[in-house]
Amino acid sequence: MRSLRLRLILVLAAVVATAMGVVFLYVVPTLRDNLIAGRLKRLEQVSHAEQDRDSTLRGEIAHLSRTGVLPPGTHKTVRRIVRLANARVGVFKLDGSEVLDTRVNGLAGVTRSDPIVLRAARTGFASGHHGGTLVVAFTVGGVGLVALSQQVSDVNQTADLVERRILIAAALALLVAMLVGWASAHAVTRRLSHLEQGARRIALGEFDRPIGDQSPDELGQLGRAFDLMQTRLDRADRVRKEFVANASHELRTPLFSLSGFMELLDDEELDDETRAAFMQQMREQVNRLTKLATDLLDLSRLDADAVAVEHEPIDMAAAARGLVREFRGLAVGHGSRISLVKPDADLPHAIGDELRVQQVGRALLDNAIRHNPSGTQVRVAVTADNGSVRLDVADNGPAIDDQTARHLFERFYRGEATSAAGSGLGLAIARELAERMDGRLELVSDDGETRFAFSLPAEQS
Repeated sequence: MRSLRLRLILVLAAVVATAMGVVFLYVVPTLRDNLIAGRLKRLEQVSHAEQDRDSTLRGEIAHLSRTGVLPPGTHKTVRRIVRLANARVGVFKLDGSEVLDTRVNGLAGVTRSDPIVLRAARTGFASGHHGGTLVVAFTVGGVGLVALSQQVSDVNQTADLVERRILIAAALALLVAMLVGWASAHAVTRRLSHLEQGARRIALGEFDRPIGDQSPDELGQLGRAFDLMQTRLDRADRVRKEFVANASHELRTPLFSLSGFMELLDDEELDDETRAAFMQQMREQVNRLTKLATDLLDLSRLDADAVAVEHEPIDMAAAARGLVREFRGLAVGHGSRISLVKPDADLPHAIGDELRVQQVGRALLDNAIRHNPSGTQVRVAVTADNGSVRLDVADNGPAIDDQTARHLFERFYRGEATSAAGSGLGLAIARELAERMDGRLELVSDDGETRFAFSLPAEQS
């Protein structure tokens, strides 16, 4: 029972067996009862019709009471009833409610002791069936009784034939169902086996062979989802390897620089100006190491869901002014210019975490200054936009191509390794922080300007 193929075959066989069982146990008995009920109804209809026009039979049965024999015309009347009802007909003489005489024509199928005949003698009309015979009896003028009887053996034979054929059809249907189930299950399990093999290859780190199932059904959709996952895992694996190499380089370079500067500082013949320059460069390398360590720590805390984010009113204009003051020295040293667009006087406060807002703003300004050539103009603006407050960091540096823009906010992505520096974590962390504050961080690059838009919900007045 652990095999999916066997389960599918058994389920399909069970469905067919259940359907045929319902037909055998419900439809055939219902058919038998309906046929018998139809015949009984026909006999009742003929009986009621003859009872309504019993003048002929009344006189003939009166003659029977007087003479003890039926007149010759009675046989003609009886045969007419036989023809109409397709049944045997018997005529009896009555004395009150007692059936006295059974001298009837040769077509009679019941006797005066029949329970339905006796009940009709008491009530005037009775019908039913027993022992495979349908009986309808009715009185005529209080002096006689007519009984119609019909065998239902042919109905039983027909029902038995239907039952046998249903059993044969059920056996054939089960055989076909099991064959079809086996073929369908084989096709499904074969495709599932391909998915399993693909999952094992992915688990082993082999991303070069797609599943390749292009069918439009659910398994095809699952196969395409596997292919998409494999593609992303392949890209993530390559990015991870590249990040390890870049991180190693980012760590090794400042460490080597610090080691070299420390050896040079041991030289007692260094003048104060050279010593101060060495110290400044050592500080820069330490800052570089600190930023990389901070990014890695933030990334691990985000993955562990250990970053606490507040939701309180923030003056985004004041935060923008502080960021511009903080990065003005870096911009001057880089040969760029940073400016702040004066915000509107009635600018509402944003709802977020002030420390995280500053962290996102630092990532955007650092990206705009460090990853652009000297002479780039960087513009910072804060505006209100449809229920939110937006911090824009725009520059007129080289436009970001579409390929880079699609992956810019992915972890460890650094664009072209020959032209990009850093760990590739700053913008990814910034976007995750923005989303945790119920905000958005988007990139717009057109008309010679690259703009990062950081939006947070505005405080309700």
